[in-house]
Amino acid sequence: MRIRGADFVAICVPDGRMDEAKAFYGGVLGLPAAGISAEGWTEYEAGGLTIALDSEPFLPPDSGRAPEGAVRIALAVDGLEAAVADLRRKGVEPAFGPEEFDPCFMAAIRDPFGNLVLLHERKDGTAG
Repeated sequence: MRIRGADFVAICVPDGRMDEAKAFYGGVLGLPAAGISAEGWTEYEAGGLTIALDSEPFLPPDSGRAPEGAVRIALAVDGLEAAVADLRRKGVEPAFGPEEFDPCFMAAIRDPFGNLVLLHERKDGTAG
């Protein structure tokens, strides 16, 4: 088996809050719709990765697996400082950063459900 990349990342959205999730991922972050939207499921494009909002998680709450809000995703951005400034203008404050690491610059924000969203800029200019 050869893994070629990630097809999507699913983010659990609490019942009744899909509109809020769409406003954050489509509006605040400006991700374009991927064209697939159904009851309890909406997809957005983030470069070569699809982000799916899922209000009907596959695992029951008592399964012992990660609870809702435990998702982390890293989004590649061009110009981390500018991205953070844009989010601040929209009323979103970083949970941490921007910080510099050997290979990259990174900051994090939280979506309305507590999921940590990493904003990531590689120093070599690559993404994915």
